[in-house]
Amino acid sequence: MTNSLVELQDVPVEIICLSVSPPVIRNGRVTCEGEGPCEVVLAEPEPRLEPGMRVVLDGGPDRDLRIKGLVTAIEGLRLRVETERVVPSDKRSFPRMYGGIHVRYRVLGAGEGEKEASAWFAGGDAAGEGGAWREPDPFMDFSGTGLRFEDQLHCKTEDRMLIELKLPSSEDLWRATARVVRVDPIRRDDLEGQKEDGGEVAPSHQIAVEFMELPTEATEALTAFAMRIQDALLKTEGSGD
Repeated sequence: MTNSLVELQDVPVEIICLSVSPPVIRNGRVTCEGEGPCEVVLAEPEPRLEPGMRVVLDGGPDRDLRIKGLVTAIEGLRLRVETERVVPSDKRSFPRMYGGIHVRYRVLGAGEGEKEASAWFAGGDAAGEGGAWREPDPFMDFSGTGLRFEDQLHCKTEDRMLIELKLPSSEDLWRATARVVRVDPIRRDDLEGQKEDGGEVAPSHQIAVEFMELPTEATEALTAFAMRIQDALLKTEGSGD
């Protein structure tokens, strides 16, 4: 165990488990005392969580807290979590990281829904055949639970997407389905004078999506990629002291 917490009393957290697909993301509260295990109380039942699974307890943007641990016992809504790592407050790991993810996506039409998306995820042809596939710039915000990238506006909140993604130095091409959770315009000052290759208008919006279906192997690969970037950043920060 490293970087153990001294004390946390009934602190709100998100419980994230990336070893199942789709990932588990649940609200709860954590209490940690001394060197012993932490006790987490879930806000609602989550039957997919089992002893032996690794989880992340994240305090969100309002609290500088992120714990990586192992679930050792479950009783009702209560989890016992052995702390494996706590990132110090002055070198907090980011829940999401920036990196090069090659993505191709297609927004489902009005007559295309969950059934069509799941069929495509299972290996079928894309619903509606002939719809436009888009490829945003690969430098994007990512995690094992979703993506945030820049593109021109071709979707709205709650739209469903078909996604193909590939990580650098990997030949694996994964399919995923996702839901658009946020669409934010890029500030006008950031757009002035910007043109993409070929004279096209630069991306106008940031688009955040949450994975609905994603292979476990892809979730683990995204998480491992994020951890490699994170570790590199922490080493860089440490060497600059």
